[in-house]
Amino acid sequence: MRSNKEKRDVNFSVVIPTWNEEEWLPGLLSNLRRFPQVAEIVVADNNSIDQTRSIAQNHGARVVIGGRPAVARNAGIKYTSHDLVLFIDADAAVPASVLRRAAEAFDDGRIAAVHFPLSPIGGYAFSRVCYLLMDAYIGVLSVLGIAQGAGTFLAVRKSLFCAVGGFDETIEPGEDADLLRRLSRKGEVRYDRSAQIGTSIRRFRIENPLIFALKTCGWAALRLLKVRFSVGGYNWKPYPKGLGSKDRSLYRDFISMREEERSV
Repeated sequence: MRSNKEKRDVNFSVVIPTWNEEEWLPGLLSNLRRFPQVAEIVVADNNSIDQTRSIAQNHGARVVIGGRPAVARNAGIKYTSHDLVLFIDADAAVPASVLRRAAEAFDDGRIAAVHFPLSPIGGYAFSRVCYLLMDAYIGVLSVLGIAQGAGTFLAVRKSLFCAVGGFDETIEPGEDADLLRRLSRKGEVRYDRSAQIGTSIRRFRIENPLIFALKTCGWAALRLLKVRFSVGGYNWKPYPKGLGSKDRSLYRDFISMREEERSV
């Protein structure tokens, strides 16, 4: 049941970059359709060869030509109608509390962007530790006035996003951290630790977990130092069939648990 305090006068446009996301996208789209704040959804697709595009269209989303993540997000936002935009990855689990907190944050005209800690869904100990360390890292930098973060879920003010030129398509990965750093020059970037976004650990499952974690730390360090190049490229690999299907019940449990916590 929706809280009486839930803001209904805020309209968010949603942009989702996709590439062969037929196993994750239906859950995200069904979840987003529950929220009165979500006014429209744009799926920027990178020539998927599975059912991603038809799934998006069947859920009422607008499908446009995308590309790699930065390219797709920049392409998708051009088709949005509202000044508040949510960039959401297809494997994200979004509880109602996140939409509510994001809507409340933008009541403050100084806010340029809002993002939240990520919580691994179905993760083993190593992945959970990695996400805890990432939360601590971003939290400490936030206190120091340095905006950094991941692109799994980013709420931005479109006018300021356009003012800084959007995502830098020449930076990969870490274009999300670079964007937040530039947005912080136009307004406040808020890291709100009162709610969490669920995310899959699929990258840990298709790569060596330790190597992937070390690469991620390296990319974060380079973006912190404002270095544009990357060491150890990010390969946008296809995921094995059935991997997303295994996560569906875990996603439902994550969202249900977070919403029950908020209702107590």
